[in-house]
Amino acid sequence: MEYIHFSKLTEDDFDDIILNAGGKRYTDDPKIKVKNCDYILDDVVIELKIIEEEPIEKKSKQEKLAKLFSQISEAKTIVLNPTEDLEHEYYKILVSPIQSQLKKASKQLNYSAKEVNANTKIAIIMNNGLTMTSHEEFKKLAINRAKNDTSGIDILIVCGIYYFSDKFDMNVMTYFDDIKIQENSNDSIIEKIRDTWHIKVEEYMTKQITDLNVKREKEPIQDLFFEYEGIRYVKPPIQWGNTSEFYGENGRPREDSTVDEDILPLVTIIPIFSHDSYEYFKTSITPKNMIPDSLEEYLTKIKLEAESLRDKIQTLVPIDISEEIKKLEQPFIINDVQELANYKYESLLKAIEETSIEYTDKFYNKNFIFFESQEIGIDKANDIAFISHIIYDENSKEFNQEWIIFGERIKYDYAMALSSSYCISLQAERVYSHRNEDFKWK
Repeated sequence: MEYIHFSKLTEDDFDDIILNAGGKRYTDDPKIKVKNCDYILDDVVIELKIIEEEPIEKKSKQEKLAKLFSQISEAKTIVLNPTEDLEHEYYKILVSPIQSQLKKASKQLNYSAKEVNANTKIAIIMNNGLTMTSHEEFKKLAINRAKNDTSGIDILIVCGIYYFSDKFDMNVMTYFDDIKIQENSNDSIIEKIRDTWHIKVEEYMTKQITDLNVKREKEPIQDLFFEYEGIRYVKPPIQWGNTSEFYGENGRPREDSTVDEDILPLVTIIPIFSHDSYEYFKTSITPKNMIPDSLEEYLTKIKLEAESLRDKIQTLVPIDISEEIKKLEQPFIINDVQELANYKYESLLKAIEETSIEYTDKFYNKNFIFFESQEIGIDKANDIAFISHIIYDENSKEFNQEWIIFGERIKYDYAMALSSSYCISLQAERVYSHRNEDFKWK
């Protein structure tokens, strides 16, 4: 099932809104090059600014955002959710299209108001593309810039249509807020425009359902992200504010753009033996020249390989098949031995996953694997995992933590399997897991 796309509200639609309120275009003469505004309604001049720009798509903005947020974490995915100390710089990066458009609007309104002796100057700014911000964030930025950077705006109207979809449910939120910037106000004009705005919105929504020929360019709000120097920076979509009646307790389905090429082998399973079983292995295998002469040489090779994998999203899991191998009929080949180790590994893995515990606020074991999955946005490809080995020190009476995986992009199911594999290879007692859904699409 694919997402349904909507059309965008355009300047032509605003022509209808103002005309239906009793206004007109300030001028329809294309030869006029002066800084005139868009509309005149009674004794009010009006300038419309539609924001289409998504700052995150610009390379210069990406570099600034990466520099700002890279100080927060060393994980491979970083959520663009500023802490209080970063908010000022964060919004400073996002505000430029709003700031520049409102400055232009102020100049146009000042010029036109003098020309026709208008009493009130209204700027309408509509968010048609900046989905990095919620409506409240967008409004706050617009108000600040109108108050601090302009002198030609008496009233600011902030509006927008925000479209959400989970491929089954659709939700459209529309906003029309008026803010007094200067003392000069005209409530009756605002109400006229508000009324015709609501009429246009109803027409717009009907058109999305009934008109097959509408130009559909507006996607539902989704994850926004970019990658910079190997790190993915993600702005998850704002939440709808209500749960899905169709999907219920399981929540809305998430996408998964992970491709097979991006997934490293999670585990390499290596059979290991006691001294006497290794002798049996060595004398029964065919061809006989494919394995080291001694168990010590065999284990040294495994240890070196394990160390080389330790910093990667995979692990080498030694499986002791000392007893099981003696049941193999001689002669056997290496594939028979590997299948034996694989089968025992699957059994151990299943037992560990069945006894794993969702972490709350207490550990019941003294040697365990702790795994946290941070699920981010709509796409599982954004998710990151933190896996550590924790052992209780009887002398210090404290838990010592050694990181195995820190903030690597691994989705939950793979990370859980990897944690269980580390539980086997490090001879830990149990896996404790925690799902962090603070930024997950719900």
